[in-house]
Amino acid sequence: MKRCFSAFLLILFASVVSANQVGVLSKSPAIIFASGNNKFVFPVLMERFYMKHPEAKLIVKYGATGDLAADIFEGASYDLFLAADMEHPQMIFKSAKAAAMPREYARGVLILFVPADKTLHQRKLEILKDKKIKNITIANHQTAPYGKASIETLQNSNLFEAVASKIRYSSDISTVITNVVWYDDAGFLSKSALHSLPAGYKVEGVNWIEIDPSLYAPIRQGLVMSHTGVKNSNAVKFVDFIFSEEGKAIYKEYGYK
Repeated sequence: MKRCFSAFLLILFASVVSANQVGVLSKSPAIIFASGNNKFVFPVLMERFYMKHPEAKLIVKYGATGDLAADIFEGASYDLFLAADMEHPQMIFKSAKAAAMPREYARGVLILFVPADKTLHQRKLEILKDKKIKNITIANHQTAPYGKASIETLQNSNLFEAVASKIRYSSDISTVITNVVWYDDAGFLSKSALHSLPAGYKVEGVNWIEIDPSLYAPIRQGLVMSHTGVKNSNAVKFVDFIFSEEGKAIYKEYGYK
């Protein structure tokens, strides 16, 4: 009898140790840092997610990938970081501020938006040299991967020097949208941004064109989870949803590869 009781205590002790090693998932709201281009797809993504998990809680902070990464390096608390590139998540992982290596969750598509012009589909990027286009707004190429891709596009098209005086940089892709809608700027955007533009601004070949992907390095977008994030049930469920068939379909619907 004593032997049986001792065995029971040993099993119980082992179970407790195992549980402590694994850790109990927290139900605290998941703190999510998301690159600016995600601002257009996230409302739908979160709506569908909440339909499956109505008890879940997500808190989202949007910003340029480089700025959000800087916040993390400076000690900002986060559970999940969805960047617009793979480089910043990799740096975060190497600095031991992420629990695992980054995973690619989407591949971005770059478009050019201009004030309505029926010759856009023919002239394409050459239209940027037109005198009627006074400004070209680009997200800051030092902090925003879509801005970096925009500069690569102009350089690889041998247009950068010709239009350099027209370029004005914005903090992130959201400001680009403001400038193209309200100030008639030309601008480089993520294709997902089309969903946020007024109906009359969405005519392909007149308002916008998709940029030849050979002109810029692939915009591979990666995510990482913090050491607290992997123990947060809301963060874990949201990541699972992003990589589910439904989550991937939503990103595809919003112009991502």
